[in-house]
Amino acid sequence: MWQVILKYTPMKPFHKIWIDQCEAAQGIKERYGIQKALGYLIGEKLVNFIEAADQDPAFAEELPKFIAEIKAIFQPWEIKEYLESVERLGALGHVCTDEQYETLHSSGAIPDDPVGEAEDIIIVERVKRLLFK
Repeated sequence: MWQVILKYTPMKPFHKIWIDQCEAAQGIKERYGIQKALGYLIGEKLVNFIEAADQDPAFAEELPKFIAEIKAIFQPWEIKEYLESVERLGALGHVCTDEQYETLHSSGAIPDDPVGEAEDIIIVERVKRLLFK
């Protein structure tokens, strides 16, 4: 019989999730490379965090700390290159290759969304301002 020993660790408040996400990004960077880590941390997690910060003061208060940690993990040129070349945000932006994304899109699994694409352009510009001010 398998025995599982669980170590109790108190949960962090959800608005501090960025700490674990930054740690995860460092592991992704080591295992899969800078682009995958940037896609995960900036293209998915930071974008989601910014949207949460617009609605919740606890997230807004944590946003500058999250930004500072991203700057500590990645070099400015790495962030700049990523933001200048990003084509998709969210999980599909860093999980799928271009070919996989196109296959999903052409099969109808990912619908055309011009409004969402415009919103992505706006959020990328906002991310640039936050990371390079």
